[in-house]
Formats: sequence, C-alpha cells, structure tokens
Amino acid sequence: MLFVPDKRFLHIAAISAELLEGEGVKGLVLDIDYTLADRYAPLPDDEIRTFISNLKEAEIRLYVLSNNYHNRVSRFAAALDLPYRSNGLKPLPHAFSRAVQSMDLPKDRVVAVGDQIYTDVVGGHLAGLRVWMVSPYGGGGHSLFYRLRRRLEMPFIRACPAEGREEQP
Repeated sequence: MLFVPDKRFLHIAAISAELLEGEGVKGLVLDIDYTLADRYAPLPDDEIRTFISNLKEAEIRLYVLSNNYHNRVSRFAAALDLPYRSNGLKPLPHAFSRAVQSMDLPKDRVVAVGDQIYTDVVGGHLAGLRVWMVSPYGGGGHSLFYRLRRRLEMPFIRACPAEGREEQP
C-alpha cells in the first residue's frame, strides 16, 4: 500500500547489517532530518557515525536523499563520507530512482528509510522500493505543522507495528 511502510522501527539503529543481510538488502536510501539526526543537528552524532560505519563495513551501499537545502545536506553527508542529493523533491520518485541508479543495484535490493509517510514512504513506494520507517530521531519537531502532519500520518503508522529497541527519551 502506498501510504503504509513495509517495516517500522523505533530507532534507526535497530536496522543492523545482519537484518539487512537476512532481508537481501544491499543498499539504503537514507533521509536526514528526524531519521539520522534531529532537524537542527548540524552534524551526525557518535551513535549515527557508528551505525553508518557498521553498515559500510558490511558493504551496504548508502545514499542520503533529503528535501533540505544543499548546505545542510552536503555538510551532513560529507561528515559520513556518503553520496547525497539535496532538494530531492520527495515524494516525487525521480530522486529515489537516481539514488538507486548511483548505487548500481537492482531496486529489489534497496530500501528507502525515513520518518515521514507523505515524503519518504510515498516517494519510495512510487519509485518501486521497499520502505522502512523509523520513529523521529530526537523525538521529532514541535511546530504546529509537524504535529498536524503527524496526526494525519497516524492511521498509516499504526498499520505497521514497530520493531527494534525502545524509543529514545
């Protein structure tokens, strides 16, 4: 279903190299804001650096795809030594398809990972990918727009039970 993630995790770190291997996944298309970091964190924290390092060691190909501005995305991706695309226009599928193409993998071996239904989940599915959703890193935003959007997403989020460790405080 277009609006329902294929899997949902309470935290990004619950997505391990072992899990990916078991699922036949060789590549991840990763969102930044509220997926790999709080929206206002300029750089990845140590937990995310370790997470990315472990996936690289397991030879998982990684690509950052964000709707955020170039300066934010380029600095964050460079800190992790990852290819990226900023201003991705998610949920349009084109940027997802380009990410998969740049990883030189078939679509069935790539998963899109993000925290939002209307951009990450819909966009990944429109591109023909499996999509895994994570709970917002750092608890998510507190703006009125964020809270409204999250309320509209809840029926789709609840349709996919969460896996992995307990959420961060």
